[in-house]
Amino acid sequence: MSSSAAQPPAGPPAGGDLQIRGLLHDLGHQMMTLSLLAETVRSDSTLSDSSRQRMELVMQEMFRIVDIIADCSLAAPPAPGGGTALMDIRQLAEEIAQLAEGAYQATVIVRPGGPAVLRVRPTLLWRVLANLVDNAVRAAGPDGQVEVSIEQGRDTVIEVTDNGPGFGSGPHGTSGLGMTVVRQLLEAEGGRLEVGAAPGGGTRVRVVFGLEREYQAVPMCAGTWH
Repeated sequence: MSSSAAQPPAGPPAGGDLQIRGLLHDLGHQMMTLSLLAETVRSDSTLSDSSRQRMELVMQEMFRIVDIIADCSLAAPPAPGGGTALMDIRQLAEEIAQLAEGAYQATVIVRPGGPAVLRVRPTLLWRVLANLVDNAVRAAGPDGQVEVSIEQGRDTVIEVTDNGPGFGSGPHGTSGLGMTVVRQLLEAEGGRLEVGAAPGGGTRVRVVFGLEREYQAVPMCAGTWH
């Protein structure tokens, strides 16, 4: 008898894993229900243009959450490089800036520049940028300002700068878990995170992807975004 024939069949997921996957399954269904309800609101002919635009942003957020849930529900991680796509970083940054301005009434500026495209897992890049911008707008406060810049040369560098009180000095909950999640995601994907003081005060956070980096599989459910 061969050694492979002697191997016992794979059993069902462990109890804790099964509960988590069941919860993710239910959350996915609930998010799809919410997206259908949002679509009915968006289709209302009496809705103003500005309200319709905000509903578009809400639906984009919901679909991205569904994508995260789907990634976390996978029984096994994808193969190295699996699930990657060419992403327009500037376009994604502008979408996230719109969401942050709508949610926090903040000023978020995406500095103009040339095309910046990166092959990466779309949901990962969204989680990284969304966490960083969210932290920055909460640190800057309603009267503050956040700037996002993207430069692509030998490396791809995404910089998020705020004019708040500085890293670790802002209101409670403006950093911490979200930054930890970003660092974990980047390390697994071959990128790195740099945090320092911004010129003139505030915080500057840089995300760096090397041009020749190896694309590795990363479990999208690592940590919990905040």
